[in-house]
Amino acid sequence: MDKIEDGHKIPNKELILITAYGLFLKKGYQSVSINDIMEVSKLSKGGIYYHFESKEKILFAVLDQYFFTGLTIDPSDFDNLTFKQSIYKICELGVGFFVMLESIGKNGIKYPIQRLYQFQLECENFPEVRRQFRQTSIAYKNFVQHIVSQGIQNNEVKKELDPEILSYQIVGMIEGIAIHHSTVKTEVGAMLTEKYTAVFNSYFNFICSDI
Repeated sequence: MDKIEDGHKIPNKELILITAYGLFLKKGYQSVSINDIMEVSKLSKGGIYYHFESKEKILFAVLDQYFFTGLTIDPSDFDNLTFKQSIYKICELGVGFFVMLESIGKNGIKYPIQRLYQFQLECENFPEVRRQFRQTSIAYKNFVQHIVSQGIQNNEVKKELDPEILSYQIVGMIEGIAIHHSTVKTEVGAMLTEKYTAVFNSYFNFICSDI
């Protein structure tokens, strides 16, 4: 039987995942038990094991639904965008990811940037998860490089610049700005948007063509 939360029916499987994700972020995967998930979700142990045979299976499902899917870029979202607009769009997607984390659970997640990176490091103890993190990271960087290459072809980016090096710089700035502000407790969306806008406005002055 599905649960009703804030007037909306939530399927039990989804309730398990969002509850577990919030707990993993707040306490760390190793510190969370099935009983913790039961207590917060108000589901029975049987109700949880009906959908997942172990806490590890819950973790993998959480990562698939809320992490890797959230980091998957749809190229069609970038159709007809300029180079600058595309980079801002990538930043916007990253900001949206952290804003979503901040809203998880009734009381939300405090220090969402810090919690996410701690959770990611803990998850990398699983070899299969570590491989998936790497594949996702490579796909992300390659997409940024594609945007840079298109910018060069369209005379938006200086032709003498190396698209691979620029892609590493862009990804490094996006991730680095977030990590540098990992101690921000709440309202990370507005903060990150302001920082990304300021940094990339300056960066574009160095790499973009005057044409």
